[in-house]
Amino acid sequence: MWGSTVLDLGIGLVFLYLLLALICSVMQELIANVTSWRGRHLRASIKAMLDDPNMTGLAKRIYANPRVSGLSLPGKLPSYIPPETFSRALIDILAEQGSISANTDSIRGPLAPFIRDAAGDVDRLRSDLEVWFDNAMDRFGGWYKRNVQLVLLAIGMLLAIGLNANTLEAAHQLWTQPVLRAAIVDQARGFSTEATTAGGAAPANAGPPNDIGTLLSEVDSALPVGWTNSQVHRLFGNPAASGQEQHDLLFAWLTAIAGWTLTALATSLGAQFWFDTLGKALNIRAAGEKPV
Repeated sequence: MWGSTVLDLGIGLVFLYLLLALICSVMQELIANVTSWRGRHLRASIKAMLDDPNMTGLAKRIYANPRVSGLSLPGKLPSYIPPETFSRALIDILAEQGSISANTDSIRGPLAPFIRDAAGDVDRLRSDLEVWFDNAMDRFGGWYKRNVQLVLLAIGMLLAIGLNANTLEAAHQLWTQPVLRAAIVDQARGFSTEATTAGGAAPANAGPPNDIGTLLSEVDSALPVGWTNSQVHRLFGNPAASGQEQHDLLFAWLTAIAGWTLTALATSLGAQFWFDTLGKALNIRAAGEKPV
């Protein structure tokens, strides 16, 4: 019994984190699209690769090449450049300069090793440039993912405060209210089943992935989050309170901040992580249920 209660409590928290992580992902994607975040990060990566920090040399010519400029709308930066497009654009530039078959001893810059190794073989040069680009994008992609996680953490913290999604308070309510706990487990099971049926295991296929309103309604329908009058009064009560009341107020704030921080840290792990975790937890629960 006790083990089942702990598992159901965990499912409730995981479901909460999943919904909040989905909302954070939608908001992060919106920010990335509006600010051309991916495109600017890609451009910075290419500038570093080509040793052109001021965008006055090779990097500028790469983005002016029709192969690359045609990947995005006018005035927008491409968010992705295929390796073969990058290599062909570079070869176009080198061919214009007559550098492919030039005296390799006179060649300088980041492309010099590739031109020397190719020794005039365009196919080898193209292949080597594509491998170089892939390896560089793997490295720079890791930096981008870390930046995304920091943004998700910031969004998660704002969302946790705005919705009062306090992990400690939610865990307390789930532990002490069996009816609430059972309702959330049923809601989580339905959400997981619908998502899997709709398009596989990826949470991006779970219902309308870009509909924040729908996700918020899922959060609000049964999960123990939101601001109540008593919670507002407890945190923003009488400023002229007695010493004991001030002590209680400080404890309430510390508890709230800790709960919000735990929620933000959890949501920063991403929706895919919590979707997979929810599926595993539901499978364990199903395996342990007694047949009727």
